[in-house]
Amino acid sequence: MKKPQQIFECSHCGAQSSKWAGQCAECGKWGTIAVGAQGRAPGANNHSPLPKPGKTQAFSELVAKEQTPKTPTGYDPLDRLLSGGLVSGSVTLLGGEPGIGKSTLLAQTAIAKCKTQNAKSVIYVTGEESPSQVALRLKRLSPSLPDGLLFLDETDAAVIASTIESSKPALVIVDSVQTIRHADVPGEPGNPTQIKAASALVTAAAKSSGVSVILVGQVTKDGDLAGPRLLEHLVDAVLMMEGDRSQAFRLLRVLKNRFGPTDDVTLFAMKESGLEEVIDPSAALLADRPKNVPGTVVSCLIEGSRPLLVEVQALVTPAGYGTPLRRVSGVDLNRTALLLAVMGRRGGVGFGDQDAFVNTIGGMEAKDPSVDLAVCLALASAKADKPLPDDLVAWGEVGLAGELRPVPRLDARLKEAARLGFKTALIPTQKDAFKTPEGMSAIQVSNLREAIRRFIQTESRQGRVEGSLRGNPSARQTRSG
Repeated sequence: MKKPQQIFECSHCGAQSSKWAGQCAECGKWGTIAVGAQGRAPGANNHSPLPKPGKTQAFSELVAKEQTPKTPTGYDPLDRLLSGGLVSGSVTLLGGEPGIGKSTLLAQTAIAKCKTQNAKSVIYVTGEESPSQVALRLKRLSPSLPDGLLFLDETDAAVIASTIESSKPALVIVDSVQTIRHADVPGEPGNPTQIKAASALVTAAAKSSGVSVILVGQVTKDGDLAGPRLLEHLVDAVLMMEGDRSQAFRLLRVLKNRFGPTDDVTLFAMKESGLEEVIDPSAALLADRPKNVPGTVVSCLIEGSRPLLVEVQALVTPAGYGTPLRRVSGVDLNRTALLLAVMGRRGGVGFGDQDAFVNTIGGMEAKDPSVDLAVCLALASAKADKPLPDDLVAWGEVGLAGELRPVPRLDARLKEAARLGFKTALIPTQKDAFKTPEGMSAIQVSNLREAIRRFIQTESRQGRVEGSLRGNPSARQTRSG
């Protein structure tokens, strides 16, 4: 009898191969290939009889059927983000760094859901915290807790699945997926194989019983969800909570949603009473903005479907050591290094002997290329020690040749800036016609040097001063009306 051939499997994405390799060919991860199940090699001939054919169904019949309704959680910010609530039997994965506010968000959701669903209970499953710890957090969020809010201190996935099928509660929250385990699978909880097996068992119970389940997942140091990539494909929706733990603001983003759009975000403010939705995020982020200070400028991001104004700050000082320092927070370090090189070569502003620091206010991540122009203007303003106009907003992608490239959603960005009182927008030259909001002017420039000269005096290598080129014919200005 021929000996079964070993199958090697990637613990991150589940890809199989007949030979071991240091790097997975599917997901690119290193050191994740290990011996998997014994059996025939992938693609080997199998002479076992075929099963009975499956039953097909016309799509027209499926479309004609009533769609699965969504049930609100009772927590309005989450319901709006999920386009109405949770679908029965759906599994949602919520990811985020430790301490970012995942448990607080789900505790508020559990309380709200229990109050709206008096006939059914809400089960909060955790293997990380004791019952008293969870009770203290819930008591802080709501002085009076509903009787239907139940606690389950369990890490065995089979017990959790059995509880779901027998109790059929309105909602089950599992905090977190890294702490539950499958008794029939070797390895410690948090192992990729354990996460995959335990999550699959809980998901199967949710589907069969029609109970909505929310799983909590941790993230790696790279910002990816911990565990196998298969977990993201297994669930119906993936939410990611982002933000700086030292700041008050938290951004909840939809990465995947089988039952709705994935282009929406919600901004929260962390307070002693829990997470509160920020109704006007742009105004909140610019509330304490300093006036008439060098090195600050406002830019506009597109987060999901909404424009969001953020303040970019820069500081430039003489280098105290041989190698200049480059430190950033909220923007990409490699992108900032690229912009510094372009400014020195194409923009007429060099930083070879100076330390450069860039920061976004409020702990917001501004890694969209549309903030390139704002970063460059803030750095040039900080070096020249000349403030930019307080009513100026700027955005645009900077290329290696120093050219400025247009970014999407121009009309939405202009309307958001005008709504908050900005009078001037510095933008890349547009090929298509656009309408500027009333009371606002749009200055179009084609390259980085023009943008810097437009508002900041820079000193050339020969020592002469290049003044503000407000009369530069290559810089076009568009006014409303």
